Amino acid sequence: MNLDLTGRVAVVAGGSKGIGRAIAVELSRSGASVAIGARGEDALEEARAEIADCASAPYVFRGDLCKTDEVERMMSGVADHFGHIDILVNNVGDSIVGHDWRTSDADWAAMLETSLMSAVRCSRSAIPHLLESDHARIINISSVNGHQPTAGRGDYNAAKAAVLAYSKTLSLELAPRVTVNSICPARIDTPLWRRMAESMLDDATPTIDEVLASVGKRDVPMGRFGRPEEVAALAVFLASDHAAWITGVAYNVDGGYTKASA
Repeated sequence: MNLDLTGRVAVVAGGSKGIGRAIAVELSRSGASVAIGARGEDALEEARAEIADCASAPYVFRGDLCKTDEVERMMSGVADHFGHIDILVNNVGDSIVGHDWRTSDADWAAMLETSLMSAVRCSRSAIPHLLESDHARIINISSVNGHQPTAGRGDYNAAKAAVLAYSKTLSLELAPRVTVNSICPARIDTPLWRRMAESMLDDATPTIDEVLASVGKRDVPMGRFGRPEEVAALAVFLASDHAAWITGVAYNVDGGYTKASA
């Protein structure tokens, strides 16, 4: 199957680490010109070097992609630099274990800003450019928690459920010009999960790698955490011409973690 994306321009919001970075790398390897945006300077520079090492140098934007003015500055900068935008990947997000029914309004607002409104603002800013493309794609990184919630992450679960509903809505509003699909990962070995694993260290699992191995064996039928590259492979397919008639769909990439059949 030829997934050649030569000539396409892809924006990966939240593209400096983990799943977003893996997607940016794989899009670039498939021929796309890539732009990445995030807040952390060191992670952005590491991502820039990795992408440039395997393909062409990316356009890099350092800023807060939860803020409308910075999102608009990034999208206009990408369009000016490359001439057009064909693909948007929304991957900005965060998760904190232990946010239960007592979670404050401020924490709820912060989670919704990061994990939902970043996708709304990036999409709103990119769509006028995407509507000029013959290969327009929006790919939203949600989570299996959006349809199979876990305790202690109520704000995250709700935000990711909202991303799924928003994606479906956009798919109806933008058809047939733009396809809009969601990817729902679970138990992927990312910096975010490694940060959360720090709270799970104990005598039986004294290192982060041992925590991830234990949780993977316990929770995932495939017996391990997934790799960011395994999520990126689906994103590249959804960005390609082979997915031109697929829209409004949410795909689990979870090693069998999700219990429901649909």
